[in-house]
Amino acid sequence: MLFLGIDQHARQLTVSLRDQQDDVLLARQVSTRPAKILQFFDQLTQRCTEHNESFIAVLE
Repeated sequence: MLFLGIDQHARQLTVSLRDQQDDVLLARQVSTRPAKILQFFDQLTQRCTEHNESFIAVLE
């Protein structure tokens, strides 16, 4: 199981993907434009599918 923390702002999302040992696997900013958010989640879903993992997200 992976954990995705999302800090939402007007123009960007700050995201942090961590594993169960709290190691940071991904930290980046994503534009709040709908196409960019969809692109990010498509990439994340593909990554999880390839590694047979799932994630839970928390939005702040």
